[in-house]
Amino acid sequence: MQTIRWYLSALFALGGTLASAQSYSLEQLINKALTNNYSVQTARLDEVKTEAQIAEVKANARPQVSLAGDYRRYLKIPGQVIPASAFGGPEGAYTAVAFGLPYNLSTTVQATQQLFNQSLLIATKAAKASRDLSALQTQKTKEDVAYNVSATYYNLQTTAQQIAFLRTNLASTERLIRITDLRRQNQLVQGIDVDRLQVSKLSSQTQIESLQSTYIQLLNNLKYLTGTPQTDSLSVATAIEETIPVAPSNEYTINRTDLQLIDQQKIINSLQQQNIKAGFTPTVSAYGVANSSVYAIGGDNSYIKNLPGYWVGLQLNWSVFDGLARKARLSQSRIDTQKLDVQNRQIRESISMDIANARNKFLVEQTNLSTNRGQVALAEKVYTQTQLQFKEGTVDITEVVQAETALRDAQNNYLTTLVNLRTAELDWKRATGSLINR
Repeated sequence: MQTIRWYLSALFALGGTLASAQSYSLEQLINKALTNNYSVQTARLDEVKTEAQIAEVKANARPQVSLAGDYRRYLKIPGQVIPASAFGGPEGAYTAVAFGLPYNLSTTVQATQQLFNQSLLIATKAAKASRDLSALQTQKTKEDVAYNVSATYYNLQTTAQQIAFLRTNLASTERLIRITDLRRQNQLVQGIDVDRLQVSKLSSQTQIESLQSTYIQLLNNLKYLTGTPQTDSLSVATAIEETIPVAPSNEYTINRTDLQLIDQQKIINSLQQQNIKAGFTPTVSAYGVANSSVYAIGGDNSYIKNLPGYWVGLQLNWSVFDGLARKARLSQSRIDTQKLDVQNRQIRESISMDIANARNKFLVEQTNLSTNRGQVALAEKVYTQTQLQFKEGTVDITEVVQAETALRDAQNNYLTTLVNLRTAELDWKRATGSLINR
């Protein structure tokens, strides 16, 4: 176990990408992602947009003022047919006359204020409920990002440590190659023993190159998740802590954002139903109008006259029958509520399954950790003894290679189990809704 502890605390380099004076821990990566991640930024903008939508709904309850203007130049003033007797003509006869002047300018200012509009009141409540929904959606986005950052970080840790093990084993293999080659020159071993070690060396080099590629991909993924430009460097702390996470408790509180989203959507859906029903009630508005009409004619007999007008009034609007359209919309909204109830039950069952799976995974990996720790100690002992025996000439190189492979597998299994434990803890937190602080 001394060897494994040395690996866990050692700093190593991967072409200058694995080591740095300042490396991000998992907590720092999550905080960086919750600030800079593009999905989180988009969710926050949706919150800002929701506030603007609320302001738009509230604006409908305030006075509305409009200004309209109309200018007309009649090339021929339209006429009307009226009884001739109106101007002293014979009864039963009609004549065509044109009223007005060729130049007309009309300006109207109208102010309207809603006095009673049930739909407007409900729409204001729905807009405020949408604010809470938008905040929950942002929270859900943050949780997803935190989980993805954590999972990627754990995979990166495993990959980095596997590379460290392979490099150490590769250095050991190269020493064995030099020793074996000297013994071959002294005709103490056969040339095929050197070849076997060369094959083991090439295998390790190939695995290192493959893992380096995987490491770079995971690092680039972390850059993306944390909102770091791909052209910038990002150094991550890759040493795995041997501290064992606390086993999941049998007593826990479920605080899942998924369920809160369903509940909030049901509130909004209920308000939408109220709004549809409010369509059966009339609306009342008060309005005031100021009008100015200017009539004019040019030429030698030019004339201009302004005729102002002012009035106030009440306006009633009542959609008595709309062909049962409101009834159809209300039916659709009720079906949406039923769907939300089904989704609620589905999510609760999914949560129960996730919690059970996470707990089971944790307990299994906890047992595996104890077993793998013993296997590492045993593999270290066998490898050390086999090396001594090889130097004494009592075993051949094949047993040394096999012992080295067994040690490498035991080391990797131990680290993988540690990471699996933390992944199980991560799955537990996501299942119970305790992944990030609210």
